[in-house]
Amino acid sequence: MKVNVLVVISIMIIMSAAMVGPVMAATTGTSTITGNPDAVIDISVTGSITGWALVVGDNTRATDVDLTVSSNYIGWVVAVKDAMNGPKIAGTEGKMANWSGSAYVDDPLATRLAAAMHVEGTSVSGKTTGADVALTDADQPIETGLDVADAQAMDITIGQNVAITDPRLPGSNVYRIIVTFTGTTP
Repeated sequence: MKVNVLVVISIMIIMSAAMVGPVMAATTGTSTITGNPDAVIDISVTGSITGWALVVGDNTRATDVDLTVSSNYIGWVVAVKDAMNGPKIAGTEGKMANWSGSAYVDDPLATRLAAAMHVEGTSVSGKTTGADVALTDADQPIETGLDVADAQAMDITIGQNVAITDPRLPGSNVYRIIVTFTGTTP
């Protein structure tokens, strides 16, 4: 009887192994994964010009304002405009306007400088193409990326022509403009 039980148990073990065998066989499959990061741009503008002693003729400041760009998009663009912060007086678009310290002054004798301010981006060999623009109230490109940028720093040149007919402002008033920089990945 012991032999019969042993034979029956042995046969059951062999049958169980045969039944489990096909279930344990390896199978394979594939999955295709694709992706592309979103185009991003990050800009930082540092510096400003205060107390600029403007003289009749061309005035230029090349190291006071700096732009730093990081972007993964080849062809990124940084544009500038006079965003009319203030609110400014009509007819002063792109021009330094009479500022009292708290508001723009609508004075028929001295509302604005005659010439628009110029803003110029620096070309960096193999990295960016810079351009010089006369400010308006519309975005105008001053930097175009030729490659991806990882904290690419550039000096921005600010230029202001002053005519002999541009009056000196009274008291503590100054000519003022706020330049707005906008980075895009078109």
